[in-house]
Amino acid sequence: MELNIELNDLICDTFVDIASDIITCDIDRAVLKGGRSSTKSQVASECIITGCMVYKESAVACVKYANKIEERLVSTFRESIAYMGVEKWWKLRKSPFEYVLLDDDGKETDVSIRFTGCDNVENIKSYKPRRGSFRYIWFEELTNFPTYKEVKSLMQTFGRGKGDHCIIMTYNPPMQNSNWVNKEYNVVGKDKTLLWHKDNSYCTEFEFEVEPGVNETIRQVVHHSTYIDVIKSGHADWLGSTFIGDAKQLEIENNKYYRWAYLGEVIGTEANVFWNLCSWDGDTDKLDIREVFRGYDWGYGGPDPCAYVEWYYDRINKKIYALNEFYKPKMSVDDVAVEIRAFNKHNFPVYADSANPLLNSELVNKGINIIDAIKGQDSIAGGIKWLQGLNGIYINEFLTPNLYREFTEYEYIVDKEDNVTSKLPDENNHTIDATRYAFNLEIKYV
Repeated sequence: MELNIELNDLICDTFVDIASDIITCDIDRAVLKGGRSSTKSQVASECIITGCMVYKESAVACVKYANKIEERLVSTFRESIAYMGVEKWWKLRKSPFEYVLLDDDGKETDVSIRFTGCDNVENIKSYKPRRGSFRYIWFEELTNFPTYKEVKSLMQTFGRGKGDHCIIMTYNPPMQNSNWVNKEYNVVGKDKTLLWHKDNSYCTEFEFEVEPGVNETIRQVVHHSTYIDVIKSGHADWLGSTFIGDAKQLEIENNKYYRWAYLGEVIGTEANVFWNLCSWDGDTDKLDIREVFRGYDWGYGGPDPCAYVEWYYDRINKKIYALNEFYKPKMSVDDVAVEIRAFNKHNFPVYADSANPLLNSELVNKGINIIDAIKGQDSIAGGIKWLQGLNGIYINEFLTPNLYREFTEYEYIVDKEDNVTSKLPDENNHTIDATRYAFNLEIKYV
């Protein structure tokens, strides 16, 4: 079997790096999220087809509901196989649905792409390929799975056996900040180490329990794409003029819905504190940065993290842009000094939480230009009100993932009758507090 598949010519530019990592299993998990028609499902299927043919190993593709197998999985692979020009090597079997790889003589091999619904997780505990283990495991429409616990169980089921494998997840982000998918894959999180970030993706490393008492180190890349990436890659013809026209019209008529449906942004519910959140590409060269505002919030040695932030303030347009962050628990004063010095090489003023002034004094003694933040009457509410009054809070989810998470997930407290109150929660707001301190002199407290 001589293959001449130039996958880079078949996919958008934004997917080239992650597609290579998926095929070679250089990463353990690939989370492909984004708006409508970003081609993420197409990329997932083409990576699986290529990898199965190159490495002669099998794959499983699953959806939550079995009645969606033909519509969401079989049709996607049928189109991708035709588009890639490899029809002569694949045969579709039904009952159960699977694509079987053929040899050059047209005979079936023991390599296949199996399709399954996960209506009843208990029924697929012993799901196995014809030979060996599954090299690729794809969860399509991840948001249809009700809990992370269920997905984790399926990962363990499909991931049994020796050999390399890569788990692929594709979805359009749910609207609600509280949805488990958004909480799990929008940001780095406390238990994950950020290895690198690029324009459209970030890579983290963390521990995953593959079976009771046994953990493995997992490398996970989260990638965000939109239909605009398709256009930028010179493939507007994949979308069609009708789709593009509808998107542009919706952008004008209902911008909020457009951002969710077409850009894959998490726009939240009516409980959201910040309705002026905006995404940006993180390109600081486009900004006329003349002054950077720096803030720091202590974690006080417990599980709460120490949070340092840097912002640019566009005074004319009343917009702020998140530039940098660090976010780590259980840091000593020495550790904090090292981190701040790495970000703030010229030792500009940093406004910090003054609840324990002795800690700030220790940083000053170590040469850090720390200034106690002023805490006037109702300083929290006043700071939040000032932030809400801005024309835009611009945060790049890959450049500053913890800022992104806390600002997007910060919601007013809901009472027992599910009524939204005016009360602000005092948790998961460390970067928000640091931001209030950073703009300490700009906020006019009553």
